[in-house]
Amino acid sequence: MRHRLTALLLACLSTLPATAEQLTIDRVVASPALSGAAPRGVEFSPDGTRVTYLERAASDASRRDLWAYDLKQGKPMMLLDSAEFAAAPESEEERARRERQRIPETGVTEYVWDSQGKAVLVPKSGDIWLKPLDGAIQRLTRTEEAETDPKFSPDGTHIAYVRDGNLYVQTLSTGLERAITSDGGKNAILNGMAEFVAQEEMDRDTGYWWSPDGKSIAYARVDESRVPLVNRYDYGADGVKVIPQRYPFAGGPNVAIQLLVAPIDGSAAPVAIDLGPDPDIYLARVTWKPGGGLAVQRISRDQKRLDLLFADVKTGRTRLALSDTKSTWVDLHKDLYFLADGRFIWSSEQSGWRHLYLHDRHGKRLHAITRGKWPVTALAGVDTKAGTVMFTGQKDGPLERHVYTARLDGRDAGSPRRISQGEGWHSAVLADAGGVWLDSFSSPTQPPQLSLRDRDGKVLTWLQENKVEGSHPYAPYLANHIKPVYGTLKAPDGETLHWSMLKPPGVDAANPAPAIIYTYGGPTSRVVTKGWGGRTSLFLQALAQSGYVVFMLDNRGTPGQGKAFLDQIYNAFGTIESDDQALGARYLKSLPFVKGDRIGIYGHSYGGYNSLMSLLRHGDLYAAGVAAAPVSDWKLYDTFYTERFIGMPDAKGGVYDRADATKLADQLSKPLLLIHGMADDNVFLDNSVRMAAALQQARKPFDMMFYPGERHGFYDTNLAAHYYLSTKAFFDRELMGK
Repeated sequence: MRHRLTALLLACLSTLPATAEQLTIDRVVASPALSGAAPRGVEFSPDGTRVTYLERAASDASRRDLWAYDLKQGKPMMLLDSAEFAAAPESEEERARRERQRIPETGVTEYVWDSQGKAVLVPKSGDIWLKPLDGAIQRLTRTEEAETDPKFSPDGTHIAYVRDGNLYVQTLSTGLERAITSDGGKNAILNGMAEFVAQEEMDRDTGYWWSPDGKSIAYARVDESRVPLVNRYDYGADGVKVIPQRYPFAGGPNVAIQLLVAPIDGSAAPVAIDLGPDPDIYLARVTWKPGGGLAVQRISRDQKRLDLLFADVKTGRTRLALSDTKSTWVDLHKDLYFLADGRFIWSSEQSGWRHLYLHDRHGKRLHAITRGKWPVTALAGVDTKAGTVMFTGQKDGPLERHVYTARLDGRDAGSPRRISQGEGWHSAVLADAGGVWLDSFSSPTQPPQLSLRDRDGKVLTWLQENKVEGSHPYAPYLANHIKPVYGTLKAPDGETLHWSMLKPPGVDAANPAPAIIYTYGGPTSRVVTKGWGGRTSLFLQALAQSGYVVFMLDNRGTPGQGKAFLDQIYNAFGTIESDDQALGARYLKSLPFVKGDRIGIYGHSYGGYNSLMSLLRHGDLYAAGVAAAPVSDWKLYDTFYTERFIGMPDAKGGVYDRADATKLADQLSKPLLLIHGMADDNVFLDNSVRMAAALQQARKPFDMMFYPGERHGFYDTNLAAHYYLSTKAFFDRELMGK
């Protein structure tokens, strides 16, 4: 079997042309971006005549410009050139918000349409700007404090935004501003803002919601006074900034949160929405129902119960519409869609796989819209005219994501119709009126593309075909591009583990090469897919082209293969992931073209933690490892993420002790490079400092590279280049012997 697989791998790869350019790390981070345009933030205009998106500036890949594509004329036009803002520094609030949303670029990072499709709002440099489609950009605020999260009222006459912990409304015709709240910004009160864990872990980046008639606003009032105030030391090249930050460490207190509804004209006092008798909950989602009233998603502190509440905004009274419960945890989602008659679509993993269900107006489940041993990944929209639901899912296997439609009446629940084309990774945006949709697609050899398609998936027009040919930035490197090969391994319990590999040409049993395992391994993301992958994938491509076999494996506890596969990481941090990565390392050792004594492991964030634990628990399998931005002690990480998967620190069973990398410091037997940004506000630098201290106490030598001013994402071009170069230099020394 092993020899047949080796022959198959060799047959899949061709000899590279001598004239092709080899990819370098310097080129990976340089401009123009190798992925090409790679549109982000794709939306239909409310009137359906245009598609807007954020595109990388040709001269500077670290900035995004705002573009609009006129569907009738078939022409793109730049709406807003980020160069207009290039000289103005972003505010601390904007930088933090961008970090939470994992947006690496500056420039135009977000925008909001009005309901008529005539203008967009753009927050930048601490102020709010209005860009009409047919006019010049206008500055709407001029204050020393930063404004964030602007939104139009549904009728387009007002805008709302948050400043210094308070919520404001501005009348566009007069420019007059009115404060909806006044107690924010002091005594640790935030109004209309999403708290740290809501932005970082819950995929909720706003704290207020306009009513459909534009006369009132629902908003969160967040009291952070109980959350520890820590001094985060932002070490930069020019000195040290002390930044006070409220950070809810695992097991500690969370914010106290309220949900209120206030008229924007101040004609009545705010109405408090009843969120239940337990104050220690999370406010997960808030949605206005089409006929009035609120749909509120509330999740328990232990995250084993997710409730959907319907609220009367006049009285504040709520009733329970439905609940999802699990013995491990319930994952949040955004798959709530109300039909005009009050019925609604909701997704659930109660079957063991996430699927869509239709409920009556009171919350009673009527029938399944989808079913099967495969997951729905996201609801894209409803085509009411056709009576169909559009969604993305993985019915065609866990390595791909496709777009499907299913009948709203559930008649084809087990056999939805796939309308996306091309093996790879798709996402969809459905037009409000239905009928047409936007397909964002990529594959291991195709950077992100954007097309407009009909109900059957036929291309109507390309907005960004992004073909790798001619002047495309990656065209000179395409001939040398190493295509991944895919395979599976069996875990000890029989579970199927998927892997991918980049194998350099010319590497064989007579000329074996060292290998690097790239890992993430956490319960919120995966690395083995048939998508493009972005800058990290290009770095791995550069490593492979320089002579390394690059291997990736999704261990048990990663998403995409059902709830039972995912749940195996529950109360098991640091064990099952590194055990499965060890299985991958043993497989590499069995391959004749891999130098079995020269295998390294590398990862960032949870991948850094996985790399660290792999070296400490299975050091005999590896020659070296790089742990970037790792958590070392889970008591140093936040409540929502950590407690969801391993409970409270004082729980019985010693879960936190087993997951604590610092307690295994004396087990380090192979070279380690520890990397961390010195301004990281997600995984605090304290994690690597504590790990370093434990290793020093154990008299274990190791290498360390800390980056002044850098946060968790390493978005600075020069620092990202240095990070990659340092990682490669470390592996060159330890694995190549250079």
